Amino acid sequence: MLNKASPSWLLVALLALPLAPAQAQFGGLLGKKDSANQGGDLVAQQEGLVRSYVGANKEVLTANAVMADAVGLKAAAATARATADALTEGATKGSLEEADKEISSSSDAVANELKKSPKMDAEAKKNYAKGLGTLAKGVMQYIAMRPTFQTFSSSLSSASPLQLPKLQSGTYMVKSFPGNAKNLGGALQNAIAFAKSNDIPVPPDATKAMAAL
Repeated sequence: MLNKASPSWLLVALLALPLAPAQAQFGGLLGKKDSANQGGDLVAQQEGLVRSYVGANKEVLTANAVMADAVGLKAAAATARATADALTEGATKGSLEEADKEISSSSDAVANELKKSPKMDAEAKKNYAKGLGTLAKGVMQYIAMRPTFQTFSSSLSSASPLQLPKLQSGTYMVKSFPGNAKNLGGALQNAIAFAKSNDIPVPPDATKAMAAL
């Protein structure tokens, strides 16, 4: 025979039954909210990285244009300058890729011309030094981006597949950044060596950037 306390215990047990699915549902909603917040954070981080990446690349393209002019590569200078002008803070993955290709192309063009020991008058040397200083500023901006890229890359590795379509620019930059930074360091070193061999003043920013690499 049940004692008088039994109905109370039964009532307590029955009341407790709905809590488990409710709690699970509530926890699921929290998980979705956290996931959405992470996605929003990644998109915001990506926007900041694009602005920084664009700023650095515009410096490099401008530098390449000036140095290309200084060594007589007028066509290469014009293309680099036009690419810099077209690059905006809201750049897409496609425009970032085009800018990177032009940086590589114009850097190679200048480097190949330097190997020929081009004759330069005083004005050309002055312009070359100016371009070298601008290149150094671009390299310093790349160096400053390293910690941010590392943080973003770590977050990106745990992003939901549903978020990835919105993170194409960030995914591209994470993949391209290390190689670009290395190539720019080599270009700066080469440009400084040429300046020293041809009585062209090396801007303080260039020396500072080399020390930071």
